Amino acid sequence: MTGDAALIRAVRALDNGDADTTPDRLERVWDTLENRDREGSFHAAEEMLLRWLLKNMTGTSANAERIRRYPRVWDILGAVFALIPLFSLAKSLADRRFVAILQQTLKDIATPQQAGGAGADGTQKNGTDSDVDMADAPPLDAPTNPRKRKRTDPASFDAAIQSQAPGCLQTAHALFEAIRVLLARCEIKSLDGPATNRMGAEHVKSLFSSSAAESMPIMAPWLTVCSLAVESPRSGGHGEQSSWISTFATLWELHLQSPADASEVATHLSGTATRLLGKLTGIPQPTSLGIEPAVQNRWTQDLRRFLTRNLILPARAAFLTTASRGVVQLAVDMSAPLAHITFPVLFDLVSRSPPGPGSATSRKDYDTWVQTVFDAIVHASKNASYNYRLMAMRAIIEMAAERGAALSAASLRLVCKDYAFLKDVYDWILLLSLIKLNPDVFLVSEDGKQLLEQVLDKTKRADSINKPDSEKAAQFIVLLAGGYAQTRDLSSFIKVWLTHVAPAKPKAGLQPLWAQKELSDTVGTLVQTSLNTNQLVEVIDWLSTQTEPTQSMARIYILDAISSGITQEESVDAANIKTFDGAFLEKFSKKELPIISACRWMVASKAISRGTLEEAGRIWSQIKSDIKSILRKSPIDQEDTFAAFRCCAAAWLANHPGAVDENDAAALICSFVERLEQDDEAMELDSSGGTAAINKGTYVHWILSDSPRLLSLLVEKNGYIPKGVLSLITVPGKEETGRVETALQASRLLLYRESSLNNHKIMDLLIESVISMITASKAGKSSPQTRIAIQFLLDTPPEAMSRTQREAAMKSLISHLPGDPDKAKAAGAEYWKLVLSLMVKLMGRPTFYEDMAFSDLDSIGQCLLKTHKRSSKRSSEGLATDGSPRDRDNLKVLRQLAISTIRQMASGSPEERERTYLKAAASLLQSPCQDSDVAPRIVLLHAFVSTVQASPALKKLQGDGLDLDGLKSHLLQVALPVVTSKKRTSKGLLSFLVALEALSDLDRPVVKQALSGKVSSLIEASDVLLESRAQAGWEVRMFVANHFPEALGSPLKVNMAVEAPAHTGEDEEDEAESGESAAALGKAALLQYVNAVVRSADEDTKLGYLQELLLEDSNGQDATGRLLAIYRLIQHLKGCRSSSNPAPFDLAQAHSLLCTRLQQSPTSPTFFLLTTHAIRLLLDQNPSCMTQWNIEVTLSTVSILSSTAPLPPAVLFPPLARLTETVIKRHRRRLDGHFHLLLTALQALLRLLLSPTAPSSPPPSEKNARLFSRLLTLICEPTVASVSHSSTTAAVPSNPAAAGSLDSEKDRARRYAGQFMYVVVMQYVKLQLEGGGGGGGAVVGHGVREALATGMYSVLDVTSADGMRIMSDGMDAGGRTVFREMWRMYQRFGKWSGV
Repeated sequence: MTGDAALIRAVRALDNGDADTTPDRLERVWDTLENRDREGSFHAAEEMLLRWLLKNMTGTSANAERIRRYPRVWDILGAVFALIPLFSLAKSLADRRFVAILQQTLKDIATPQQAGGAGADGTQKNGTDSDVDMADAPPLDAPTNPRKRKRTDPASFDAAIQSQAPGCLQTAHALFEAIRVLLARCEIKSLDGPATNRMGAEHVKSLFSSSAAESMPIMAPWLTVCSLAVESPRSGGHGEQSSWISTFATLWELHLQSPADASEVATHLSGTATRLLGKLTGIPQPTSLGIEPAVQNRWTQDLRRFLTRNLILPARAAFLTTASRGVVQLAVDMSAPLAHITFPVLFDLVSRSPPGPGSATSRKDYDTWVQTVFDAIVHASKNASYNYRLMAMRAIIEMAAERGAALSAASLRLVCKDYAFLKDVYDWILLLSLIKLNPDVFLVSEDGKQLLEQVLDKTKRADSINKPDSEKAAQFIVLLAGGYAQTRDLSSFIKVWLTHVAPAKPKAGLQPLWAQKELSDTVGTLVQTSLNTNQLVEVIDWLSTQTEPTQSMARIYILDAISSGITQEESVDAANIKTFDGAFLEKFSKKELPIISACRWMVASKAISRGTLEEAGRIWSQIKSDIKSILRKSPIDQEDTFAAFRCCAAAWLANHPGAVDENDAAALICSFVERLEQDDEAMELDSSGGTAAINKGTYVHWILSDSPRLLSLLVEKNGYIPKGVLSLITVPGKEETGRVETALQASRLLLYRESSLNNHKIMDLLIESVISMITASKAGKSSPQTRIAIQFLLDTPPEAMSRTQREAAMKSLISHLPGDPDKAKAAGAEYWKLVLSLMVKLMGRPTFYEDMAFSDLDSIGQCLLKTHKRSSKRSSEGLATDGSPRDRDNLKVLRQLAISTIRQMASGSPEERERTYLKAAASLLQSPCQDSDVAPRIVLLHAFVSTVQASPALKKLQGDGLDLDGLKSHLLQVALPVVTSKKRTSKGLLSFLVALEALSDLDRPVVKQALSGKVSSLIEASDVLLESRAQAGWEVRMFVANHFPEALGSPLKVNMAVEAPAHTGEDEEDEAESGESAAALGKAALLQYVNAVVRSADEDTKLGYLQELLLEDSNGQDATGRLLAIYRLIQHLKGCRSSSNPAPFDLAQAHSLLCTRLQQSPTSPTFFLLTTHAIRLLLDQNPSCMTQWNIEVTLSTVSILSSTAPLPPAVLFPPLARLTETVIKRHRRRLDGHFHLLLTALQALLRLLLSPTAPSSPPPSEKNARLFSRLLTLICEPTVASVSHSSTTAAVPSNPAAAGSLDSEKDRARRYAGQFMYVVVMQYVKLQLEGGGGGGGAVVGHGVREALATGMYSVLDVTSADGMRIMSDGMDAGGRTVFREMWRMYQRFGKWSGV
């Protein structure tokens, strides 16, 4: 039976049977629709089905309601909506009053009934579960074909169950999907096809073309159902829901628009919509929702856009034009029942809608509009419950503070009075938001000052504020200081500060909320910017008059804060001594609080540091006795002791060298340092600067980081480094392991200070100390102490070490080696890397240590080999696929060490010492060794041969008896068995790779002859290693390619699997060439291999390789490796080939294949970037090989990828923009007659730049905006070279006439571009309107707008008057407003001056 006949029979069977069997008959219809192959043009059966369904859904009978509520009915309707031609579909829908049925269905499902007999657990009283409320019900899928659905459990046909919330949501899902399909069919964007389709689409749209009031029976319940879905438990059984709000908005766009639409939206939709948006956005606090996060993000975006366009913007327009507040009042009144959710949402929508582009007047109007909405909300809040309106005000004020809304101080004071002050508890959250938003609330007018006094009185009773509120109260005070500074009245705050920080009783502590470090730091930063010199002096003089006991404590504390902010010379001259005198009005007493004493000494310290020598002498004479008493007797863990120490150090530094008081201050510091060293407390470096508990580490850290000159003076005075400093890097005793990080930190502090590095005495003492640490350690033992010493010497600049020190360090390192490698302790590869790196650094300069011998290098090699064997033995893996990279790296460093050492002996004119060393080295290298110990021997032989061979004294050395040819032969004899051996895994792999590297530097004919019979074995080893993704495979392959290229056959048909490097979204110019990324395993080796393969190949062979790579599958595991090889091949290709041997494949075809790959929606950033780099290289490097087709397909690729956006815009945009730039620069003349392709690409790029694809997408990048602007300027202001016939003519015109013709070519190109480029400006204006309309896109930021301005102005430069008229006619009123502002700015700043 054919599909049509089966469907007809199933439809006719719908009339047979009673109502109870209706679900079965509908299921048979659904099955028939699912299995039917739609190839023909007949649709009578579908139309008959549609009319039957609509007929039986009409009416008020129980059966009609059950059919309307049954989800499968709407599934079937969605299927037939997609099948029936639009013209016939519109007629059937109109005849059967489809809109009335839709209204009734939405009304039914928007008011779900409670389960009549359901218990609290959701079960029926008789013990059976509800059909539709199954927790384990499988989710409904939503495939592209609306009638291809996954089978789910059938929904109940029982009216009672259908009317419950789960049943209503099932019906809603099917209904909304059917409407989505219907409206999607009406979006006919092309003029192709029969005219009846377009007519039918308009007829369907006309069904919904009613007034706003008449549309509400559909729109209002639709939103109610969405709210029901959000509030219901998440079950995952309602299918795809993300399009519900967008379909709702599309339906609304079909209504007959009128000026009263905003009022209708406010009356019927605003309450439900704002409540729904509040739940979606987590206002006032996030709650669990019944929808998926992706659906939540999509609904938020769509609903915010709908409300902004249809409520907020029309209400703002009405207010600004006619001062009408009606829409605002309606929206606020309808939202009042749930004020804690809806009021913040309304304010969020208003404050998110930016002002239109324009002058300060438009900004003022916008601020007035925001203030009007805020006032309406505040007024309406009085009718809500107190808790609701308090939550609303908190959220609104916090939102306004974050966005810097310009709300009036008077209205904010009313909010403060009504909501911030309760009987016993203050709302510090609200108070903090208020002062963030507008400090004038508390600083201007008498009412504000009374409010501030009320708040400040509360801060005096800190014990009455809980801990969370205490933190907010402290922040309030800090912001209050900033508010006073904004009003240029910081002196008033200082007076308030003194009043409130002073303790209630003389022996009590300062008020904690006012004695916080953050407040002191803030005031210190504001002093010089907010007070001139006279004001500063007046404040200090006023503070000096506050002499009551409690005021004195507060005065000293505040003077410390002021003193920390005085840095300018004028301020120092006027206030330096005054701050000291104010702090020491009363004589120092040992009974005063440590914090007050500390403030005294800090004031004195700054006064000494900034004052003249005479002032320093006067200050020191006044405080010397007190400082001396504190440093000798007070505990070192008190903050006043630490401050006194710093003051004394400042006195020493100020009096050095040779001043009267230098010896007194130096003696006190030295004696205190000795006191610190006598303390048995363990040294821990403390970087808190004294804010945490004071200990020995606090003093040492301060000396090393903040006062390195003090360390120089101590060393100069005593002749040695203080033990406290030295103990940090020596780490003696059994506690060494836990203090390694402390020692490394101290080392960095010492070595990163110029005062330490330039002090030869300090550096000599430090270097000698760490060398002695290495000498004292046990031979062959890797201790933390030794590691610290080695790391210190590695970090030390080479010029800071003398030759004697280098030789001593090398001797210590050599003596540290075990006499017998077999008895060496278990030192890992990382330790040997440190040791060898230090040796390479030391031997990089002339260094001849005592008893220097080549056997030392051999001993190091044996130790490395033993380490490698131990690590291989411990490894649980049988195959070392990476060739033990750490051990391999160490052997490479050993080779560098050997080269540095041998170069010293073989350079210049070798003397007896050098000749003896080289003879001993040659003798040792030619001595026999075991096969298991061959790897280090090959490394040393390789280093010796290569270094001596390159030595300028080679002939003299050979005359002295050095047999270099014999050493080469011996190297070949030693390395050859290793290469030909079958031991190429596990332990043997390291030796194999070392031997290959050594053979690569020998004479190629000799090596080729020796290995002629082993080539296949090497190729096999390479394949095995490459299959295991070992980088060593490429090294073997490269060796074969260099010596036996003919043996490889198809050298690039190999597994090229490499790991893709990580991408951050930034465009990387040389991504394909870079081999530095540690993540790209084998990347550098692969590129070197390709270089080796094509080094001697001709152009046709290279093209053949390129064709092989491009025709292979592009989705394999080695896709990244093959793309790297393709890129490197294109770099080697020159585009020229022998005309006598034409081949069907050329660079133009390679370009087409790459573009085809790129269009296949790449999901990997690496794939995308490498492919675009390759295409761009082809276009730029070989322009003569490109055809017109290549240019067109490039632009089409840019358009397709920009429109589909398979990757984030940050990844997509830069490469696509640079691809377009290359086309414009190198192929400008090919765009003549094909400019529409370039326009399409530019429009797609602009949309990609300004329109994020997801709500979480980052805002447009200024860097990308500059890239796009550069494209526009290249088109409208082309370079001479880009529009000339040949680069030669463009570069050097042979005569003035030629130059004149070039200029005319440039003018012609500008005129030609001016005929089309205005379209890009229109697109830019349109995207700004879409972005400013709410959630639809990102608002174009100021930086992006400025970056794009240059390009847009260049377009306006070349646009003719006719183009301007066309633009004006093609824009709506909003677009013309935006363009008018752009034109005004263009006339002022936009005269483009050229490239």
